[in-house]
Amino acid sequence: MHEKSFKFNSKKKVMKKLKDMEKKMVEWQSGIRILYKDLQKTHNWTDKQVWKELEIEIKRICPVSEFGADDLAWCREILTSKRDITLWEAVRLTIRFKHSTPLLDAINNLKNSKFID
Repeated sequence: MHEKSFKFNSKKKVMKKLKDMEKKMVEWQSGIRILYKDLQKTHNWTDKQVWKELEIEIKRICPVSEFGADDLAWCREILTSKRDITLWEAVRLTIRFKHSTPLLDAINNLKNSKFID
């Protein structure tokens, strides 16, 4: 009886962690899209311009070995609402970029840059 109770509590904890992760994932996705649109508005850039500048900045601050073409394509789809992040992608990103935030850093760098077209 005690073993079943332990398994149930363990499953419950895992489910709670997944729900918490899902909530954070939705918040992150919503926030990053807002920041992307704000960046575009700040510099009065077209859709193509904002992505081009962000891609250049990501490549400037992050080695290709850490942030490659597949990552860029994925980010563009998320930022432009062509698709939504999945829970497993969020888990993978949390593990992969545990101590860095290249996308946020690139947006922040561009947001605070001195040039305006």
